[in-house]
Amino acid sequence: MARTVKTTAAELRQRAGTAREHLQVALERLALVDGKADPSAEAQVAASNAISAGIAATDAICGAVLGERANDQDHRAAVELLATVKPDGTTLASRLRRLLKDKSLLQYGGYCTPAVARKAVRDAQALVDAMGSYGIKG
Repeated sequence: MARTVKTTAAELRQRAGTAREHLQVALERLALVDGKADPSAEAQVAASNAISAGIAATDAICGAVLGERANDQDHRAAVELLATVKPDGTTLASRLRRLLKDKSLLQYGGYCTPAVARKAVRDAQALVDAMGSYGIKG
């Protein structure tokens, strides 16, 4: 069973704000590689920030709906917890799972292509947008 921690209202707002900021950076970096195909630092930073945005958004959603978030070094615990959120948890969990699939490579490895970064940003955007569906501000 995954370790979880209770989420306070202040922590929920902080995680939501962090998700939005990471997404903003990802979008800004992605705009710099528009029309390009080669791997680049900008694309890698966009993808890396998209992953961080998705994780923070997941924490906020789980905190708002379930009152707790995953607190485990294995991010799969967050995927499993997000899947229990009603409605749409399983769909959102699929997006988080895709983001986490290449987390080590995209956050700590070499450059990625703009196409890879765009996919990551789309998944992160969906998770951040979903926060509004659960009444999360911040």
